[in-house]
Amino acid sequence: MSKLYSVGELLIDFQSVGTGSLKDTAQFVKNAGGAPANVCVQAVKLGQQAAYLTKVGNDGFGEFLIETLKNEGVDTSYIRTSDKHDTSLAFVSFKEDGERQFSFYRRAAADLYFTAEDFKDVQFEARDILEFGSVALKTEEARSAHKYLIKKAQSAGASIFFDPNLRFNLWEDKEQLRGTVLEFARYADVIKVGVDELEFITGLPAESAVKAMFNGRLKILLVTDGGKGAKLYLADGRRFDCGGYKVKAVDTTGAGDSFFGAFIAQYMAGNGEYDYLEMLQFACKCGAYTTTGYGAIPAMGNRQNVDKAVK
Repeated sequence: MSKLYSVGELLIDFQSVGTGSLKDTAQFVKNAGGAPANVCVQAVKLGQQAAYLTKVGNDGFGEFLIETLKNEGVDTSYIRTSDKHDTSLAFVSFKEDGERQFSFYRRAAADLYFTAEDFKDVQFEARDILEFGSVALKTEEARSAHKYLIKKAQSAGASIFFDPNLRFNLWEDKEQLRGTVLEFARYADVIKVGVDELEFITGLPAESAVKAMFNGRLKILLVTDGGKGAKLYLADGRRFDCGGYKVKAVDTTGAGDSFFGAFIAQYMAGNGEYDYLEMLQFACKCGAYTTTGYGAIPAMGNRQNVDKAVK
């Protein structure tokens, strides 16, 4: 059976109780977070095997994160701990429509300072997937670790999945962020990106930007647009559309990660035979379902939950 390996940030999401600004919020609830970790959990909820690769602080927050992923069925044997760096934290408040305001505490975060040495025991097989985002690509140490894993995965015949997941407030220089994303996009077989992110990355309008992305090994481009749904583009020019699903959204945290995790789970199950429209539609359903509950991981569903709740 193939396995998903996700690498990147792992953090505590302190999510506001009620709606309002961060300034006005008095209470927060602790949840596990980090986009690639969310992707991992959604894939497991849909019946796939997944492992998470990262580093956390040697503290109670790190222990909580490892325990949370382990309880969700994720292989945590590649999560390292650090006495030198802290576990990442994020504080999140919500508007009435479920949209979010973030404040991150991760300047000395352990998940920015993992190295290739931390993951030397990872062994990929031909049908495995390596998935990552851009949040943990800010330091040279983490970029080098990602490149080590990418090279190792590609040598084994595994596929590379990339979600840029742009967080501008984590980068002092937007051009450095753009350049980093473009560099790592060249390694990817599948990319998932928001329509607004796509225009920033390429500097082009949406349709021209799509064509510009297919300049290397890319096979599939997934372009999401929030409640409006998503589009799937193939290198051979085919396109598939999903208009989205109407749900009562209370928290959009993790919706895109749920979408990507669901798509990956179906890709893994397909074994080379793919109904792209059905895969896209179910991924959209999973993303929509996740917005109906608070938090990312606690709000994600399995196939039965999602099919029953989202029509």
